Amino acid sequence: MVRSLTSVGSESVRLSVPARAEFVHVLRSVTAAVASRVPLSLDDVDDLRLAVDEACARLLSLPSHPTWFRLDLRSLPDRFEVVVAVDAATPAWPPSGFEDTLAWRVLGGLAESVRFELWNGAPAVRIVKRSIVGRNGR
Repeated sequence: MVRSLTSVGSESVRLSVPARAEFVHVLRSVTAAVASRVPLSLDDVDDLRLAVDEACARLLSLPSHPTWFRLDLRSLPDRFEVVVAVDAATPAWPPSGFEDTLAWRVLGGLAESVRFELWNGAPAVRIVKRSIVGRNGR
């Protein structure tokens, strides 16, 4: 069950789905579909899909048991931004020592930038992939 799919502008998409493992494929698929329309290589699109998968896995492991995922996709002239967030606050975000884990290294290897954020007090992961234009400086 998809709660909402909204075009926030010609360059943005927002999607909410239940925060359950069986809905992660929806977030991966939407990310790939939107990212394939901007100047990214096929490898970059696959990297984003994997990064969304890894971010969702991390957010699903929170002790606060979120009920909804929120995915925000935004295409900018030099980059593509993905934010995966949940609706449940947690006392420790970002998780202590997470930067030393394999999951963090995987996320960092798939994108130019990965950050933990709080959206309305709830955990989020921002993933940024530079576009082909951004890498070539054009």
